[in-house]
Amino acid sequence: MITPFRRNWSPKELFDALTPAMFAAEPSAVRARWDKLWPDLYTEYDARYLKQELVARNLIASDEAAAFFNAWAIDEERHTDGFIRIIELVADGSEKDLRARLEARTHDFGPIVEHLKDEFSLMVIIAFDEMCTCRAYAAEKPFYDALGNNTFHHWLREVIADEAVHSMNAVNVIRARYRDRIDQAATILDNLIRAADNLRYSGTFVLDYFGAVYSKELLADSRLATMRNIAKPLIV
Repeated sequence: MITPFRRNWSPKELFDALTPAMFAAEPSAVRARWDKLWPDLYTEYDARYLKQELVARNLIASDEAAAFFNAWAIDEERHTDGFIRIIELVADGSEKDLRARLEARTHDFGPIVEHLKDEFSLMVIIAFDEMCTCRAYAAEKPFYDALGNNTFHHWLREVIADEAVHSMNAVNVIRARYRDRIDQAATILDNLIRAADNLRYSGTFVLDYFGAVYSKELLADSRLATMRNIAKPLIV
């Protein structure tokens, strides 16, 4: 059985030397930071609800996929912890309040059920979604530049690397378990991208393609990169 590649780093250790006083700003700037960071936080947090939905619907069928989602869930929790700490540092947030807000949000998987047909379609969507997130975070470098501390650049590099690893780990499950279905991946992604134009994000982790950064070009480039990776031979 293939096992997912794992990365080891800690947001707590990364941000340990920083304090909110270092990032004091005018109320309008603090609000703008909040408005930018809050969606990043709640979409990462929503990973737990996606995993619960997949388990409830028996969509995780193989040992490889189970190992993937176990590792993935740990990483997404790490990202959640990191965004909470960043909001505490630069946007006048508190962990207690943020977690209460996160837990109060609603989640509706109804709009995306038609795309989650089986483990194969699920892994294709995850591989693509993580590639999109990887590229979206890379496009957010100017925001972190403006915070004026290189620690945030380190954070961004770590998160981007995690998302890239998630995409490749999902691809490896596809290549290990579903070589005979790879020719179906393009249609799955084309249908997903078309649907994204008319879907409003409803707490599902995937299909969180809102905001200017998620352009048609980003989605198309992410599709191309994902398909190229799926087409490569599996090396174990």
